Amino acid sequence: MIIRQYIARRVHLSIGLVLVTLLLLFAFFDLFGEVDDVGKGSYRLVHAFATVALLIPSRFPELLPVSMLIGTIFALSQLAQSSEFTAMRAAGLKPSRVLIWLVFCGLPWAFSGLLASEYLAPAGMREIQNLRVLAGEALIDTSSRRGNLGSGLWIRDLLKHDGGALISQRFINIRAAQPDGSLSEIEIVEFDAERRVQRLLLARRARVATTPGLDLEQVHEIRWQPQPVSRMYESLRWDGRVDQTVIDMAAGRPDRMSMLELERFVRYLKSNQQSSERYELAFWKRLAAPWSALAMLMMALPFAYLQPRSGAMSGRILAGVMIGVVFHLAVTLLGNIALIQQWPAPVITMIPAMILVLISLASLQWVNRSQALWPMKLAITSRP
Repeated sequence: MIIRQYIARRVHLSIGLVLVTLLLLFAFFDLFGEVDDVGKGSYRLVHAFATVALLIPSRFPELLPVSMLIGTIFALSQLAQSSEFTAMRAAGLKPSRVLIWLVFCGLPWAFSGLLASEYLAPAGMREIQNLRVLAGEALIDTSSRRGNLGSGLWIRDLLKHDGGALISQRFINIRAAQPDGSLSEIEIVEFDAERRVQRLLLARRARVATTPGLDLEQVHEIRWQPQPVSRMYESLRWDGRVDQTVIDMAAGRPDRMSMLELERFVRYLKSNQQSSERYELAFWKRLAAPWSALAMLMMALPFAYLQPRSGAMSGRILAGVMIGVVFHLAVTLLGNIALIQQWPAPVITMIPAMILVLISLASLQWVNRSQALWPMKLAITSRP
Protein backbone atom coordinates (compact mmCIF):
# COMPACT_ATOMS: atom_id res chain seq x y z
CA MET A 1 0.00 0.00 0.00
CA ILE A 2 2.81 2.42 0.89
CA ILE A 3 4.70 1.64 -2.32
CA ARG A 4 1.53 2.09 -4.40
CA GLN A 5 0.81 5.47 -2.83
CA TYR A 6 4.42 6.55 -3.30
CA ILE A 7 4.46 5.63 -7.00
CA ALA A 8 1.02 7.20 -7.54
CA ARG A 9 2.12 10.47 -5.94
CA ARG A 10 5.21 10.65 -8.13
CA VAL A 11 3.24 9.82 -11.27
CA HIS A 12 0.47 12.34 -10.56
CA LEU A 13 2.98 15.08 -9.83
CA SER A 14 4.95 14.42 -13.02
CA ILE A 15 1.83 14.28 -15.21
CA GLY A 16 0.58 17.54 -13.69
CA LEU A 17 3.89 19.33 -14.26
CA VAL A 18 4.17 18.14 -17.88
CA LEU A 19 0.54 19.03 -18.61
CA VAL A 20 0.86 22.54 -17.15
CA THR A 21 4.09 23.09 -19.11
CA LEU A 22 2.50 22.04 -22.41
CA LEU A 23 -0.65 24.10 -21.74
CA LEU A 24 1.45 27.21 -21.08
CA LEU A 25 3.54 26.55 -24.17
CA PHE A 26 0.52 26.19 -26.43
CA ALA A 27 -1.16 29.19 -24.77
CA PHE A 28 1.92 31.23 -25.71
CA PHE A 29 1.60 30.07 -29.33
CA ASP A 30 -2.15 30.81 -29.35
CA LEU A 31 -1.50 34.31 -28.01
CA PHE A 32 0.83 35.01 -30.93
CA GLY A 33 -1.95 34.01 -33.30
CA GLU A 34 -4.48 36.26 -31.57
CA VAL A 35 -2.21 39.32 -31.42
CA ASP A 36 -2.50 39.66 -35.21
CA ASP A 37 -6.22 40.44 -34.82
CA VAL A 38 -5.77 43.01 -32.06
CA GLY A 39 -7.00 46.36 -33.34
CA LYS A 40 -9.54 44.93 -35.77
CA GLY A 41 -12.93 46.37 -34.92
CA SER A 42 -13.41 46.38 -31.15
CA TYR A 43 -10.97 43.50 -30.57
CA ARG A 44 -8.38 44.51 -27.96
CA LEU A 45 -5.45 42.86 -26.19
CA VAL A 46 -7.61 41.94 -23.19
CA HIS A 47 -9.91 40.04 -25.56
CA ALA A 48 -6.90 38.18 -26.96
CA PHE A 49 -5.88 37.08 -23.45
CA ALA A 50 -9.47 36.05 -22.73
CA THR A 51 -9.57 34.01 -25.95
CA VAL A 52 -6.36 32.20 -25.02
CA ALA A 53 -7.70 31.44 -21.56
CA LEU A 54 -10.94 30.07 -23.02
CA LEU A 55 -8.92 27.85 -25.38
CA ILE A 56 -7.26 26.02 -22.47
CA PRO A 57 -10.20 23.62 -21.83
CA SER A 58 -10.09 22.51 -25.48
CA ARG A 59 -6.31 22.11 -25.36
CA PHE A 60 -6.52 20.05 -22.17
CA PRO A 61 -7.91 16.81 -23.73
CA GLU A 62 -5.64 17.24 -26.77
CA LEU A 63 -2.46 17.40 -24.69
CA LEU A 64 -3.51 14.96 -21.96
CA PRO A 65 -2.45 11.66 -23.64
CA VAL A 66 1.09 12.77 -24.45
CA SER A 67 1.35 14.45 -21.02
CA MET A 68 0.39 11.19 -19.34
CA LEU A 69 2.99 9.31 -21.38
CA ILE A 70 5.86 11.77 -20.81
CA GLY A 71 4.95 12.36 -17.15
CA THR A 72 4.82 8.65 -16.36
CA ILE A 73 8.10 8.00 -18.21
CA PHE A 74 9.72 10.83 -16.24
CA ALA A 75 8.44 9.56 -12.88
CA LEU A 76 9.37 5.92 -13.45
CA SER A 77 12.76 6.80 -14.95
CA GLN A 78 13.57 8.87 -11.89
CA LEU A 79 12.70 5.92 -9.67
CA ALA A 80 14.92 3.68 -11.80
CA GLN A 81 17.90 6.07 -11.80
CA SER A 82 17.78 6.49 -8.03
CA SER A 83 17.69 2.66 -7.65
CA GLU A 84 14.35 2.90 -5.83
CA PHE A 85 12.65 0.85 -8.49
CA THR A 86 15.45 -1.72 -8.28
CA ALA A 87 14.82 -2.09 -4.56
CA MET A 88 11.09 -2.48 -5.19
CA ARG A 89 11.77 -5.24 -7.73
CA ALA A 90 14.09 -6.97 -5.30
CA ALA A 91 11.29 -6.86 -2.72
CA GLY A 92 9.06 -8.81 -5.14
CA LEU A 93 7.19 -6.07 -7.00
CA LYS A 94 5.85 -7.61 -10.21
CA PRO A 95 5.37 -5.69 -13.49
CA SER A 96 1.73 -6.74 -13.71
CA ARG A 97 1.03 -5.11 -10.36
CA VAL A 98 2.74 -1.88 -11.42
CA LEU A 99 0.67 -1.93 -14.61
CA ILE A 100 -2.57 -2.16 -12.60
CA TRP A 101 -1.42 0.67 -10.35
CA LEU A 102 -0.65 2.86 -13.37
CA VAL A 103 -4.08 2.21 -14.87
CA PHE A 104 -5.74 3.29 -11.62
CA CYS A 105 -3.51 6.39 -11.59
CA GLY A 106 -4.61 7.26 -15.11
CA LEU A 107 -8.36 6.86 -14.56
CA PRO A 108 -8.86 10.28 -12.84
CA TRP A 109 -6.87 12.01 -15.59
CA ALA A 110 -8.79 10.28 -18.37
CA PHE A 111 -12.10 11.14 -16.69
CA SER A 112 -11.07 14.79 -16.27
CA GLY A 113 -10.16 14.96 -19.97
CA LEU A 114 -13.57 13.57 -20.90
CA LEU A 115 -15.32 16.13 -18.69
CA ALA A 116 -13.27 18.97 -20.20
CA SER A 117 -14.07 17.93 -23.78
CA GLU A 118 -17.73 17.36 -22.98
CA TYR A 119 -18.60 20.50 -20.97
CA LEU A 120 -15.79 23.04 -20.59
CA ALA A 121 -14.41 23.05 -24.15
CA PRO A 122 -17.76 23.60 -25.99
CA ALA A 123 -18.74 26.36 -23.57
CA GLY A 124 -15.36 28.02 -24.02
CA MET A 125 -15.58 27.83 -27.82
CA ARG A 126 -19.00 29.49 -27.76
CA GLU A 127 -17.59 32.37 -25.72
CA ILE A 128 -14.63 32.63 -28.10
CA GLN A 129 -17.05 32.87 -31.00
CA ASN A 130 -18.73 35.83 -29.30
CA LEU A 131 -15.37 37.51 -28.77
CA ARG A 132 -14.39 36.97 -32.39
CA VAL A 133 -17.43 38.99 -33.44
CA LEU A 134 -15.66 42.03 -31.97
CA ALA A 135 -12.94 41.57 -34.60
CA GLY A 136 -15.52 41.52 -37.39
CA GLU A 137 -15.63 37.73 -37.80
CA ALA A 138 -19.02 36.39 -38.87
CA LEU A 139 -20.91 33.96 -36.67
CA ILE A 140 -21.56 31.92 -39.81
CA ASP A 141 -18.30 31.45 -41.69
CA THR A 142 -18.68 31.81 -45.46
CA SER A 143 -14.97 31.62 -46.23
CA SER A 144 -13.67 28.80 -48.37
CA ARG A 145 -10.46 28.31 -46.37
CA ARG A 146 -12.26 25.81 -44.10
CA GLY A 147 -14.27 24.15 -46.79
CA ASN A 148 -17.37 26.26 -46.19
CA LEU A 149 -19.76 27.41 -48.90
CA GLY A 150 -19.61 31.06 -49.85
CA SER A 151 -23.40 31.16 -49.86
CA GLY A 152 -23.61 30.65 -46.11
CA LEU A 153 -25.16 27.91 -44.03
CA TRP A 154 -27.39 25.26 -45.63
CA ILE A 155 -29.77 23.04 -43.65
CA ARG A 156 -31.99 20.28 -45.03
CA ASP A 157 -35.30 19.50 -43.33
CA LEU A 158 -37.67 16.65 -44.29
CA LEU A 159 -41.38 16.57 -43.51
CA LYS A 160 -42.75 13.03 -43.22
CA HIS A 161 -45.95 11.21 -42.32
CA ASP A 162 -46.10 9.17 -39.13
CA GLY A 163 -45.50 6.07 -41.26
CA GLY A 164 -42.28 7.54 -42.68
CA ALA A 165 -43.59 8.53 -46.11
CA LEU A 166 -42.09 11.76 -47.44
CA ILE A 167 -44.43 14.77 -47.64
CA SER A 168 -41.96 17.47 -48.62
CA GLN A 169 -38.33 18.47 -48.25
CA ARG A 170 -37.12 21.97 -47.46
CA PHE A 171 -33.69 23.58 -47.91
CA ILE A 172 -32.87 26.53 -45.66
CA ASN A 173 -30.04 28.91 -46.52
CA ILE A 174 -28.83 31.42 -43.89
CA ARG A 175 -26.31 33.97 -45.11
CA ALA A 176 -25.40 35.58 -41.79
CA ALA A 177 -26.11 35.60 -38.05
CA GLN A 178 -26.00 38.63 -35.79
CA PRO A 179 -24.52 38.72 -32.25
CA ASP A 180 -28.02 39.23 -30.78
CA GLY A 181 -29.10 35.85 -32.19
CA SER A 182 -31.07 37.15 -35.17
CA LEU A 183 -30.55 35.76 -38.67
CA SER A 184 -30.37 37.72 -41.93
CA GLU A 185 -30.82 36.94 -45.63
CA ILE A 186 -32.79 33.71 -45.29
CA GLU A 187 -33.89 31.64 -48.27
CA ILE A 188 -36.20 28.62 -47.94
CA VAL A 189 -37.01 26.37 -50.89
CA GLU A 190 -39.74 23.74 -50.46
CA PHE A 191 -40.19 20.67 -52.70
CA ASP A 192 -42.99 18.13 -52.71
CA ALA A 193 -42.54 14.34 -52.63
CA GLU A 194 -42.02 14.31 -56.42
CA ARG A 195 -39.25 16.92 -56.07
CA ARG A 196 -41.29 19.69 -57.68
CA VAL A 197 -40.79 23.19 -56.33
CA GLN A 198 -43.76 24.23 -54.19
CA ARG A 199 -42.71 27.46 -52.53
CA LEU A 200 -39.83 29.91 -52.23
CA LEU A 201 -39.44 32.19 -49.20
CA LEU A 202 -37.02 35.11 -49.19
CA ALA A 203 -36.75 36.87 -45.82
CA ARG A 204 -34.65 39.86 -44.84
CA ARG A 205 -34.44 38.81 -41.18
CA ALA A 206 -35.56 35.95 -38.95
CA ARG A 207 -35.49 34.77 -35.38
CA VAL A 208 -35.55 31.27 -33.99
CA ALA A 209 -38.88 30.66 -32.27
CA THR A 210 -39.33 29.06 -28.87
CA THR A 211 -40.73 26.01 -30.67
CA PRO A 212 -38.96 24.52 -33.73
CA GLY A 213 -39.36 26.87 -36.67
CA LEU A 214 -38.50 30.43 -37.72
CA ASP A 215 -40.25 33.78 -37.32
CA LEU A 216 -39.54 35.51 -40.64
CA GLU A 217 -39.65 39.28 -41.25
CA GLN A 218 -40.02 41.21 -44.53
CA VAL A 219 -40.85 38.08 -46.46
CA HIS A 220 -41.32 37.59 -50.18
CA GLU A 221 -43.26 34.39 -50.90
CA ILE A 222 -43.48 32.76 -54.34
CA ARG A 223 -45.71 29.74 -54.96
CA TRP A 224 -45.85 27.59 -58.11
CA GLN A 225 -48.63 25.16 -57.18
CA PRO A 226 -51.48 25.03 -57.87
CA GLN A 227 -50.69 28.28 -59.78
CA PRO A 228 -47.89 30.89 -59.66
CA VAL A 229 -48.51 33.45 -56.88
CA SER A 230 -46.24 36.15 -55.44
CA ARG A 231 -46.96 37.80 -52.07
CA MET A 232 -45.22 40.10 -49.60
CA TYR A 233 -45.52 39.74 -45.81
CA GLU A 234 -44.27 41.93 -43.01
CA SER A 235 -43.92 38.81 -40.84
CA LEU A 236 -44.53 35.11 -41.40
CA ARG A 237 -44.25 32.01 -39.27
CA TRP A 238 -42.43 29.07 -40.89
CA ASP A 239 -42.90 25.69 -39.20
CA GLY A 240 -40.07 23.17 -39.36
CA ARG A 241 -37.74 21.13 -37.19
CA VAL A 242 -35.01 23.76 -37.27
CA ASP A 243 -34.21 25.30 -33.88
CA GLN A 244 -31.31 27.22 -32.36
CA THR A 245 -29.44 24.04 -31.41
CA VAL A 246 -29.58 22.69 -34.96
CA ILE A 247 -28.33 26.01 -36.34
CA ASP A 248 -25.50 26.19 -33.80
CA MET A 249 -24.42 22.63 -34.54
CA ALA A 250 -24.66 23.07 -38.32
CA ALA A 251 -22.58 26.26 -38.11
CA GLY A 252 -20.05 24.76 -35.72
CA ARG A 253 -17.17 22.34 -36.18
CA PRO A 254 -17.40 18.74 -34.89
CA ASP A 255 -14.38 19.15 -32.61
CA ARG A 256 -16.16 22.03 -30.85
CA MET A 257 -19.31 20.06 -29.98
CA SER A 258 -20.06 17.95 -26.95
CA MET A 259 -20.84 14.28 -27.30
CA LEU A 260 -24.53 14.93 -26.64
CA GLU A 261 -24.62 17.58 -29.37
CA LEU A 262 -22.78 15.29 -31.78
CA GLU A 263 -25.14 12.39 -31.08
CA ARG A 264 -28.21 14.59 -31.56
CA PHE A 265 -26.86 16.13 -34.76
CA VAL A 266 -25.96 12.70 -36.18
CA ARG A 267 -29.56 11.58 -35.59
CA TYR A 268 -30.84 14.76 -37.23
CA LEU A 269 -28.63 14.25 -40.29
CA LYS A 270 -29.61 10.61 -40.66
CA SER A 271 -33.30 11.44 -40.34
CA ASN A 272 -32.84 13.96 -43.16
CA GLN A 273 -30.88 11.47 -45.28
CA GLN A 274 -27.66 13.49 -45.09
CA SER A 275 -24.06 12.42 -44.69
CA SER A 276 -23.08 12.12 -41.02
CA GLU A 277 -19.73 10.27 -41.21
CA ARG A 278 -17.71 13.34 -40.21
CA TYR A 279 -19.73 13.87 -37.04
CA GLU A 280 -19.86 10.15 -36.22
CA LEU A 281 -16.08 10.00 -36.43
CA ALA A 282 -15.78 13.01 -34.09
CA PHE A 283 -18.21 11.34 -31.65
CA TRP A 284 -16.26 8.08 -31.52
CA LYS A 285 -12.94 9.92 -31.27
CA ARG A 286 -14.29 11.71 -28.20
CA LEU A 287 -15.46 8.39 -26.75
CA ALA A 288 -12.14 6.67 -27.46
CA ALA A 289 -10.01 9.51 -26.01
CA PRO A 290 -9.96 8.20 -22.38
CA TRP A 291 -8.91 4.71 -23.51
CA SER A 292 -6.23 6.19 -25.75
CA ALA A 293 -4.88 8.17 -22.80
CA LEU A 294 -4.73 5.02 -20.66
CA ALA A 295 -3.00 3.14 -23.49
CA MET A 296 -0.39 5.89 -23.72
CA LEU A 297 0.20 5.66 -19.97
CA MET A 298 0.68 1.88 -20.20
CA MET A 299 3.37 2.43 -22.83
CA ALA A 300 5.50 4.16 -20.20
CA LEU A 301 5.96 1.04 -18.07
CA PRO A 302 8.79 -0.61 -20.08
CA PHE A 303 10.91 2.54 -19.69
CA ALA A 304 11.10 1.91 -15.93
CA TYR A 305 12.82 -1.44 -16.50
CA LEU A 306 15.60 -0.02 -18.61
CA GLN A 307 18.85 0.17 -16.71
CA PRO A 308 20.17 3.71 -16.09
CA ARG A 309 23.14 3.00 -18.37
CA SER A 310 20.73 2.04 -21.18
CA GLY A 311 19.84 5.64 -21.93
CA ALA A 312 19.72 9.08 -20.40
CA MET A 313 16.55 10.71 -19.09
CA SER A 314 16.40 13.05 -22.07
CA GLY A 315 16.51 10.12 -24.47
CA ARG A 316 13.59 8.43 -22.77
CA ILE A 317 11.53 11.60 -22.79
CA LEU A 318 12.37 12.12 -26.46
CA ALA A 319 11.18 8.57 -27.14
CA GLY A 320 7.93 9.36 -25.32
CA VAL A 321 7.44 12.51 -27.40
CA MET A 322 8.03 10.55 -30.61
CA ILE A 323 5.49 7.91 -29.55
CA GLY A 324 2.95 10.63 -28.85
CA VAL A 325 3.57 12.33 -32.21
CA VAL A 326 3.31 9.04 -34.13
CA PHE A 327 0.12 8.17 -32.26
CA HIS A 328 -1.46 11.54 -33.07
CA LEU A 329 -0.49 11.27 -36.74
CA ALA A 330 -1.85 7.72 -36.92
CA VAL A 331 -5.19 8.78 -35.43
CA THR A 332 -5.47 11.70 -37.86
CA LEU A 333 -4.46 9.61 -40.88
CA LEU A 334 -6.85 6.77 -40.05
CA GLY A 335 -9.66 9.27 -39.48
CA ASN A 336 -9.16 10.85 -42.91
CA ILE A 337 -8.95 7.45 -44.60
CA ALA A 338 -12.11 6.35 -42.77
CA LEU A 339 -14.00 9.37 -44.13
CA ILE A 340 -12.85 8.65 -47.68
CA GLN A 341 -13.40 4.90 -47.60
CA GLN A 342 -16.49 5.14 -45.33
CA TRP A 343 -15.03 2.67 -42.85
CA PRO A 344 -16.87 2.11 -39.53
CA ALA A 345 -15.91 4.89 -37.12
CA PRO A 346 -15.98 2.76 -33.89
CA VAL A 347 -13.38 0.35 -35.28
CA ILE A 348 -11.11 3.01 -36.75
CA THR A 349 -11.00 5.13 -33.59
CA MET A 350 -10.17 2.13 -31.39
CA ILE A 351 -7.40 0.67 -33.59
CA PRO A 352 -4.53 2.99 -32.42
CA ALA A 353 -5.38 2.46 -28.74
CA MET A 354 -5.62 -1.31 -29.27
CA ILE A 355 -2.23 -1.36 -30.98
CA LEU A 356 -0.68 0.55 -28.08
CA VAL A 357 -2.24 -1.85 -25.57
CA LEU A 358 -0.90 -4.86 -27.49
CA ILE A 359 2.58 -3.32 -27.63
CA SER A 360 2.39 -2.57 -23.91
CA LEU A 361 1.34 -6.14 -23.08
CA ALA A 362 4.09 -7.55 -25.32
CA SER A 363 6.62 -5.32 -23.57
CA LEU A 364 5.24 -6.43 -20.22
CA GLN A 365 5.70 -10.08 -21.24
CA TRP A 366 9.28 -9.32 -22.21
CA VAL A 367 9.82 -7.58 -18.87
CA ASN A 368 8.39 -10.56 -16.99
CA ARG A 369 10.78 -12.87 -18.81
CA SER A 370 13.71 -10.59 -18.11
CA GLN A 371 12.71 -10.26 -14.47
CA ALA A 372 12.71 -14.03 -14.09
CA LEU A 373 16.41 -14.05 -15.05
CA TRP A 374 17.21 -10.84 -13.16
CA PRO A 375 18.10 -12.38 -9.72
CA MET A 376 20.44 -14.84 -11.46
CA LYS A 377 22.17 -12.04 -13.37
CA LEU A 378 22.44 -10.02 -10.17
CA ALA A 379 24.05 -12.92 -8.34
CA ILE A 380 26.53 -13.53 -11.16
CA THR A 381 27.57 -9.89 -11.40
CA SER A 382 27.96 -9.59 -7.63
CA ARG A 383 30.52 -12.44 -7.39
CA PRO A 384 34.10 -11.38 -6.68
